[in-house]
Amino acid sequence: MALPCGARPTRRPSAAWDTDAIGAISGAAMTRAPHDLIFSVHIPKTGGTSFAEVLRHAYGRRVAFAYGPHHARTHPLLRELGKKADRSVVARLAEEGVRVVHGHFSASVFADAVPDPSRYWIWLREPVERTISHFHFFKDKHAARGALGTQVSAGTLPLTAFAAHPAIRNLQARHVGPFAVSEFGFVGLTEHMTAGLRQLGLSAPVGRTPTANVNREKPEFDRQTRAAIAAENITDVAVYSEGLRVFLERERRPGSVRAPQTIGFVARTLDRWRTVPAPERAE
Repeated sequence: MALPCGARPTRRPSAAWDTDAIGAISGAAMTRAPHDLIFSVHIPKTGGTSFAEVLRHAYGRRVAFAYGPHHARTHPLLRELGKKADRSVVARLAEEGVRVVHGHFSASVFADAVPDPSRYWIWLREPVERTISHFHFFKDKHAARGALGTQVSAGTLPLTAFAAHPAIRNLQARHVGPFAVSEFGFVGLTEHMTAGLRQLGLSAPVGRTPTANVNREKPEFDRQTRAAIAAENITDVAVYSEGLRVFLERERRPGSVRAPQTIGFVARTLDRWRTVPAPERAE
């Protein structure tokens, strides 16, 4: 069951969370070498654009973005990423000093080259809310892309049909890829972005507040519609439930999540003189 937006997760111990598996994964995350390249999976409409800003603030040009071959911010080595990344690409990124790869890709893209799940980060969102947000993103004609977006923006594809579309159904589970959610080095929840950043020891740029991608202009939908969306995304519901369990477990184990060392003030200042375009506001 999802926590209400804005509520702080409790840190009260629970015997149900004290499993050997979670403890082992937490230990693995703590012992991972700090210089290991991290792969941050940005599932659409989970706050990934806000997180990209946090990463850029923390690591500057040591972040390599992967938003497709035509996006100005995509790293040259990641423009032809395909369904599977070559080990040589990962090695060259590391040689260039890249600390985090962030973008729209499934964990399966890098899984063969880097099979260690503790080197993967992911943000999850309550599946019904994520689907509704995605639908309304496409309803904005400026955001519509491809045949699916065109149908939504034209009003020819209703929300329930959108939720059942193969490109949308269980989208989060497909981004998780071959790993168990509990194996990821970091699992964040869009509804609790501030707490997730605290787990990572990261913060937003001064004057910026990380947003949970809340669109207050979205209409409310009745229980029947929401139930229909959930029914089409049962696997995502299970993934989110597991993500919530892992997130709460790590909330009560401070230090169980490790992030690469952030860059210093001087390096960050120099990077500002060589800034490249930020990802489009897609979250």
